[in-house]
Amino acid sequence: MAMAGESAGAAEDLAETRQEISAEAPPEKPGRLFYLALALIVILVLMVVLINYPAAKANAGLSLAKTNWTLTSLADRTGILVPVISGSEVTADFDPRNGRMGGSASCSWYSALYTTKDYSINLTMDPVADLKCWDPAVGEQEEEFLADLLKVSSFRVSDSELTFYDASGKTVMVFVPA
Repeated sequence: MAMAGESAGAAEDLAETRQEISAEAPPEKPGRLFYLALALIVILVLMVVLINYPAAKANAGLSLAKTNWTLTSLADRTGILVPVISGSEVTADFDPRNGRMGGSASCSWYSALYTTKDYSINLTMDPVADLKCWDPAVGEQEEEFLADLLKVSSFRVSDSELTFYDASGKTVMVFVPA
């Protein structure tokens, strides 16, 4: 019989708990002030982004010269982005005072005049002394690099990467800080 009494007590406890739960008020909906504060935060974030975007765009060309760059990948003859051959070094250094870009193409040295406007870049290549590479694959990579430089029309730069694009927006080369 003790079991029946225990069951009745448990049923009463359950009924009381249900009444307490149903007696609680439903959660309040956020008020007007919450939505106003949320809207102001969104507006503030958008203002910070939009106000700084033109400044970042205008200074993009100057940011090229903040570091020396080492090539990590380039478009091969088929247009596929491939890694640089291990042991070869392709570099890019920018001097905004005289508008020159130059560096090692692996075996040869190259240089070009460059101008930027926002994220556009125009390169005018100087003649390259054609030094023979010790490795035919590195020599082919050098030829592809120099050909890719002629395709470059825009770029994006950050502290960790410099990416060049062709006129269609396809990635042509990727550099990292040296």
